[in-house]
Amino acid sequence: MKSTIWAALAATTLMSGIAHAGPAWEFETATNSFNNGDWIFANSFTVLETVTVSGLGYYADPFNGQVEDNQVALYSCDTAGCLSTGTLLASAVVTNAYPIVGHFRYVTIPELTLLPGEYLISGVSLGNNYTWNNIGFYTDSSIQYNDNRWLEGSTPDFLNFVQNDTTDGYWGPNLFLGKPDFTGVVPEPATWAMMIGGFALAGATMRRRKTKIMFA
Repeated sequence: MKSTIWAALAATTLMSGIAHAGPAWEFETATNSFNNGDWIFANSFTVLETVTVSGLGYYADPFNGQVEDNQVALYSCDTAGCLSTGTLLASAVVTNAYPIVGHFRYVTIPELTLLPGEYLISGVSLGNNYTWNNIGFYTDSSIQYNDNRWLEGSTPDFLNFVQNDTTDGYWGPNLFLGKPDFTGVVPEPATWAMMIGGFALAGATMRRRKTKIMFA
């Protein structure tokens, strides 16, 4: 009986799903790392299913893990392809006071919901190292990476033209999806509620079974 209860509880927990938390994109190894002045790097992407953004990030120097007070801005695109104008949704300055996760440091921002659609994130190198064409590049399953854009400059801006001269873009800026704990996978509130309810049900069932044994 106990094994049946716990099996049902485990199945309920798995069916309820687990909230994913992590970067919009990452890579296994930084193939290139270069520094040659101030550049605005921007990347457009499509949100395939509603996501929550909890952090804005910037690529950290692979040799010392440092950033250079890099400004990052997130925009929604007003037209298809992000080729005209954008609406600023959030901005932040990434400093060394914030944690490094993978190849990026992230600033926690008030949680922002992105509905399915096209967006662009822009950031400024400020002489900091940047990278491109990296080994093992991947994106979160809830988004689709579209293209890269760049322009010499020192203030993040909505770049309405496409370069697409690298395999996976210049990094550069990033965003963190899900809960801002920067630890990976965390259960949704609904999952916790179902787990608590399941434990309560299991406990009640066991108490009833124990009562029957006592009066047998």
